[in-house]
Amino acid sequence: MKQLIGILIFTLAAFSCLQSNAQKDNEHQDRWERYRTEKVAFLTTTLDLTPEEAQKFWPVYNEMEKLKADFQRKRREMESEVRDAEGKLSDKEMIALTRAHVAVNKDEANLHEKYNEQFLKILPPVKVIKLYKAENEFRMHMFKKYREKRRSDEERK
Repeated sequence: MKQLIGILIFTLAAFSCLQSNAQKDNEHQDRWERYRTEKVAFLTTTLDLTPEEAQKFWPVYNEMEKLKADFQRKRREMESEVRDAEGKLSDKEMIALTRAHVAVNKDEANLHEKYNEQFLKILPPVKVIKLYKAENEFRMHMFKKYREKRRSDEERK
């Protein structure tokens, strides 16, 4: 009987933990979708795309964003490896890690170069420049918004 109660408690705790993780994943996904929606609206307004430009631009831009997210994930994984590497890896392993880090940055630079050329085929050069400027402005806008929200949350406490 005690074993059954123990198993039941363990099962409920495990289920609760899984449910909590699923809820966090959903919250993360919701935040990401809100961010994406706000970014699309910001870029659409700033770039003043014609319907024809928008039809060609957004699939290419979304493809690039997906690939950039993959690079960001790889970079975060490498940063974790670098943090954990000190004192644990041989010189040979650390050299390989540094080269892998540089390779990811090169690959990402090549990605930017490739999509820059694609954007130039879709948009006039002035709108490509506006795109880069708008992406930076949006990033700064989001940082400011995040800081203000944190400040507001801290004041409520």
